[in-house]
Amino acid sequence: MKNVLITTDFNDLSLNACLKFCKFMFKDSDTNYSLLHVSEDIGFFGKLLGQQEVQEDVQKLHFAELKKNIKTLYGLEVTPYIRKGRITGEINRFIQANAIDLLVVGTSNTGLNTIGANTHKLIRTAEIPLMTVAVNIEPKPIKNILLPLELNLSSRQKVPNAIKWAKEYGAKITIIIGSWDGIETDQRKRLEYTASKTEDFILSKGVECHVVKMPTLAQSKDFANEVIKYMNEEDNGVDLCIVMGRDISTDFAADPRAQDVVRFAKVPVVCVPLKKSGMDVAFL
Repeated sequence: MKNVLITTDFNDLSLNACLKFCKFMFKDSDTNYSLLHVSEDIGFFGKLLGQQEVQEDVQKLHFAELKKNIKTLYGLEVTPYIRKGRITGEINRFIQANAIDLLVVGTSNTGLNTIGANTHKLIRTAEIPLMTVAVNIEPKPIKNILLPLELNLSSRQKVPNAIKWAKEYGAKITIIIGSWDGIETDQRKRLEYTASKTEDFILSKGVECHVVKMPTLAQSKDFANEVIKYMNEEDNGVDLCIVMGRDISTDFAADPRAQDVVRFAKVPVVCVPLKKSGMDVAFL
């Protein structure tokens, strides 16, 4: 990754998780790091009393100190930026203006397993891959990438991203599929055929790959739960999960099932924006 953007709301736990991961995963690269904080407008009366200017001065001093501490603690040279406005809108504008390749955001999902409203919006709106890193995740080598696969054609658009990550880190790819009661036999066969052809394609790119088929599920929404269970089971050795984010052609709103994958993940999750397709979208 040439240009990585880390966002911060000055939550030390979330920022620490992102920095530890970046130091560990990109240590041998010439990655450029941008650290962005977006300050929301404090309103008319706050401006009238000069609170906005005081707040911005404090943030600038905080950022100057933070940059030095990051260099000392993590050995990372970051370029800090402060923007003012709507958080997700300003982040997306920064991404477009600075040729960002990867957006890294921290999630504090150790307690109630929730993700912040801004992270939720970024998953739905970002036009580049977005990685979520929970505060309780310790960095480890990426050796096994989990790739949930559904029947929709759009579900396969994340395959090139998985191959890119796998080649970068010498990892294998595990495709996971599931069928459920009531699914037509023809659809079941098509899903298995799709998984097999995707496996062949990945193998043809020189990446180790195999398919894991879940036992028959009660209903389709159970697939996300099974993905979460498989992803978080230590014996399965999953180090990274790749799902799909926004469909740029349809202003697709992220599937709540995929939000659960992000919320409950004990490994980093990469959300890949879909290319313009106009097709039905399956986030997983």
